[in-house]
Amino acid sequence: MRVTTTIHNEAMKALARLARLLPVVLLLVAVLTGAGACNGGGEDVDPDAVLKQASAAMKEVAGFHFVYEVHKPASAKPGAGLEIARITGDVNSEGNMQATIDVTQGGVPLQLGFVAVGDTHYIQAPPSQKWQSIPADKSPVGSLSLSAGTIQILDRITDTAYEGTEGKGGTDTYHISGMVAAQEVEAIVAMVNTKDSFPTDIWIGVEDSLVYEVDLHGAATPDEDPDIWRSIVLSDLDTFVDIQPPQ
Repeated sequence: MRVTTTIHNEAMKALARLARLLPVVLLLVAVLTGAGACNGGGEDVDPDAVLKQASAAMKEVAGFHFVYEVHKPASAKPGAGLEIARITGDVNSEGNMQATIDVTQGGVPLQLGFVAVGDTHYIQAPPSQKWQSIPADKSPVGSLSLSAGTIQILDRITDTAYEGTEGKGGTDTYHISGMVAAQEVEAIVAMVNTKDSFPTDIWIGVEDSLVYEVDLHGAATPDEDPDIWRSIVLSDLDTFVDIQPPQ
């Protein structure tokens, strides 16, 4: 019984840690991008104009599918506790979300389920696999809303540059790079414990101004390998997914 309780508690803690990072990445997607503002190529592309238009476009989408993944170098030492490797899910314009979180504990893979509908969050953790409902204001995941206030924080990305045009998900995209200050990320992610800025790469659709991928480079805490990086790949953009409470 004690082992079961320990696994459950560790799973909940891991969900809280990376679920907090997920909103950051999603919010970065909403603001660190902008495309379609420029019809020319090469030197005519203004990265700030691209970001501004993408920010407006992402606020209007009906929803999207996402895959968030943590990329660790082969030389990185395995963590002693639970580590999140991937989060796969859907978000809709109503602010609801459903996701599966893949974690490992001592090399053993585990999965956590998460659903947010209205003011209630639902968490499914091993070993019981039973869903538990939690009020949103008490959930470890917190708010996932792409609110204007949070977007303003992410709008402070600096040192933006146009890196060229690349294909992402079968779509021509603008590749924009920039830097995100640690304090800007820390405002939404409590787990950030560094003063270093995060090099960021964003791919935005040339024709639709929608975000297709965001990559964040660097360790968020002293315990992480300095070469770690995180990606979020978006698909089914502007597609509404009806998300209901789990049965």
